[in-house]
Amino acid sequence: MAAEDRTSIAQSAQADWTAPLALTLAALFWSGNFIAGRALRDDIDPVTLNTLRWALAALLFLLFVAPACRANTGAIRHQWRYLLALGATGIAAFHTTVYVALTQTTATNALLVLALAPAAILLGAALTGANRPTPLQWAGSALSLLGAAVLVTQADIDVLRALAFNPGDLWMLAAVVIWAAYSLLLQRRPQELPPTVALAASMGFGVVLMLAAMVILQPVAHLPVNTGFIGALAYIVVFPSVLAFWLWGYGVARLGPARAGQFIHLMPVFGPVLAMVILGERIVAAQLAGAAIVFAGIAAVLLGARK
Repeated sequence: MAAEDRTSIAQSAQADWTAPLALTLAALFWSGNFIAGRALRDDIDPVTLNTLRWALAALLFLLFVAPACRANTGAIRHQWRYLLALGATGIAAFHTTVYVALTQTTATNALLVLALAPAAILLGAALTGANRPTPLQWAGSALSLLGAAVLVTQADIDVLRALAFNPGDLWMLAAVVIWAAYSLLLQRRPQELPPTVALAASMGFGVVLMLAAMVILQPVAHLPVNTGFIGALAYIVVFPSVLAFWLWGYGVARLGPARAGQFIHLMPVFGPVLAMVILGERIVAAQLAGAAIVFAGIAAVLLGARK
């Protein structure tokens, strides 16, 4: 066997486990963002929170990627429209919309609506020609959605009956559409833009857009100064922002948006685990069953794509 073939096989094997691991960690970190965002809903408005989050995240990320950004200044100028679209969708619009939703709806409703995101990405990939999902992929997506519903409702029909949809749920539905657009844009990243440079530049564009929104919507912002707020903000800046977005971009580049999108269904899996660890809540049998269904659905999507 030629050395080139052995190298290709080794890289392929690495991608087989590194991409799912990266997407799993991204889902875990984003699950914590929902808890933090819900906890801060009475302390800071959504626009100010998202602006502060990404301004700090951009500064932190630039400490590591500034040399790469300087080396790719020409590519950034050439692809500024693409980077602006990334910043507008994934940085500015999506999380602001989520934070607005969390001020008007429950975490249960928010997670239930968010579970539609993988199906939206799969549909978007099919409509735009980015991917042609196989029947097994469609079935796996539906299975994961069912598992997410079981997780959120704990298989209790009374929970479904008690769900009262409100404007917050419509905000979450808008967030799902925005996230699908962002994920599809990621797959179209120009080769001249390294992933880290694209992420750093999109952060910059997103912060500019958020600052403009603050001037218009929230010219006077109130920032609470207490250990709880500082700790929650530090978590949001480091894990759901810098690390999760880098991991998500890596996973989408490796697997494509349709397959990568299924890992969002892990968020209702991680939510109860985080609630147990942080809030002392207990996990019931229905949640374990729902988690198993989610994992089976993700496996079907990945297998369907290989076939």
